[in-house]
Amino acid sequence: MNQAAYLHRLQRIDTQIDQTDTRLAEIERLIEEDERVRSAKLNAEEARRSLEKSRLALRSAEHNVNETRIKMEQSDSALYSGTIRNPKELQDLQREIESLKARLAQLEEQQLNAMIALEEAEANERLLQDDLLHVQAQAVEQKAGLAGERSVMNKNRQRLEAERAAALSPILPQNLDVYNHLRIHKNGLAVCVVEDETCLSCGSEVRLAESQAARMSSVLNYCKFCGRILFAG
Repeated sequence: MNQAAYLHRLQRIDTQIDQTDTRLAEIERLIEEDERVRSAKLNAEEARRSLEKSRLALRSAEHNVNETRIKMEQSDSALYSGTIRNPKELQDLQREIESLKARLAQLEEQQLNAMIALEEAEANERLLQDDLLHVQAQAVEQKAGLAGERSVMNKNRQRLEAERAAALSPILPQNLDVYNHLRIHKNGLAVCVVEDETCLSCGSEVRLAESQAARMSSVLNYCKFCGRILFAG
């Protein structure tokens, strides 16, 4: 087995490790941050704030109604108490009572609307809280599956690391340096396979002599187009 073959074996292992690491990172992200749960939490929190506003609006409407009723009762009491005898004062008091009645009717309508809005806000808040609980339950179930997958992939990665250590031993240090350099600058792929006189990495043509050299020579050969190490199995 020539050096290109050893490096190709290392490349296959490293590619599997890269894929494993990518999936492990994705699993960690999914476990730490579930977009559905975050969205459901935001909706539930907005519903809770809307509910609190509705409660405050109803309390304010009830206060205004009660305050206006007290003023009406006080004005009615003053009107019929007999303590006010001046006709103009009595007329002004009657006009004030009429104004308070009209104001009270408006406030009672506002109070009714506030009660309806509160009922709707309570129903919406309950709905979104139920939705949050449902989404959280789904996320917990999914994360349990992800945790299992993570455990399997971590074990698989340990196996690959052991295979990698074994694959390194026959590779010359200078060739390993070339390989690592290409891995950094060639998007993780340092070794390309030659098949039917074609580089499978970039699709360019590889001459027969170059293909044979890649198969037989102990010296590394490179694709003239993409610069990767050629491996002709």
